[in-house]
Amino acid sequence: MLNQLPTAGTLVAPRSILMVGSKVIDWTDWFAGHNGIYEAGTLRVEVPATFAEWAWWTQQTEILIDVYVGFPQDPQNYSASDLTLLQTYRVDSIRLDAMTQAISLSCRDLTGLLTDRKVDIKFQNQTASQVATYLAGLVGLTPNVQATKTLVGHFFTLDHVSLHHQQSIWTILTYLAQHEGLQCFVLGRTLYFGAFGSALSSDPYVIQYDPPTADRPYPQSNATSLEFEHDLTLANDVSVRVRSFHGMKNAVYTSIATSSKTTKRIERDADLAQSLQQYDFTFADLTQAQCDAKAQQLLDQISKHEFKMEAKLPGDAIIYPWTPVQVQGTATPYDTTYQSARIMRRCSVSPPRFDVTVHGKTATDAQTVTLT
Repeated sequence: MLNQLPTAGTLVAPRSILMVGSKVIDWTDWFAGHNGIYEAGTLRVEVPATFAEWAWWTQQTEILIDVYVGFPQDPQNYSASDLTLLQTYRVDSIRLDAMTQAISLSCRDLTGLLTDRKVDIKFQNQTASQVATYLAGLVGLTPNVQATKTLVGHFFTLDHVSLHHQQSIWTILTYLAQHEGLQCFVLGRTLYFGAFGSALSSDPYVIQYDPPTADRPYPQSNATSLEFEHDLTLANDVSVRVRSFHGMKNAVYTSIATSSKTTKRIERDADLAQSLQQYDFTFADLTQAQCDAKAQQLLDQISKHEFKMEAKLPGDAIIYPWTPVQVQGTATPYDTTYQSARIMRRCSVSPPRFDVTVHGKTATDAQTVTLT
């Protein structure tokens, strides 16, 4: 497991440093959110200031903030090298309070460099990894890219789409990552494009829950708060139907992906059991094989939301959107592995606090899908 259990209840002294370049800035409170592996994270910082300091902040046109957190051996004497770089953020807006003189900073991580910039370039004769490397350099990010082999023009042809018109860099990268079955995210000043989940966190973060007993009429857990949600609609069998008219073939194709607690299957007839929760989608110019793939993709996305979990934990810098979170000990279906949908950290000076809240949804299982 990624964390150590059982917890020893050791007293710790979390510390955090925020830096703009080589300058350490004062802060009273910061709140950081990771919104999933395909989205930009956010940061809000409260900075105590004097009126004399306003001039410096208002004259800046580009501000990058490095957020460090950790548990230094000497809590009274430490530097950024004693902590872990949580993330690098770019300030989007500065809000000044004329009465308190405080400054509020609203930021996004450097994924924002990719979402804000559009390009109009033809990539058909390059692989996805070549495109990712080029686009990372275009915005000044360091590429950490795993090599791929398929030319991206193959994906555009299969999907009957074209990226000849302007698209954001992030749209292009996530499109290619999804087709290659890879991850795409920014950490610090580096763009990661590849299968990094197991490399960055090979083990899950385990939340251990010990229910009440006769001798101990209260539960114990390494989480300070733990809540679950079960979507009873998705608890029933779910069916996703994808229809498409293919203009060049002058044909209509239909694919139905269904799931239950014991089986998953893809059907091509239009007869659906009345007990299924049905979802219908229509796309243009898909082949039969593409309808099958699209139906399965949508079924997996919908089924992920049957079980949800929210846990508040002592603060750390080891949980990220690609970190699986495993719950143990409830002796219910909630004992499963969750995919982190949102991670929020808050650190404040007064009162002293550092905690992390994880919102998870059930991860896609590895069940085999057969065509019938």
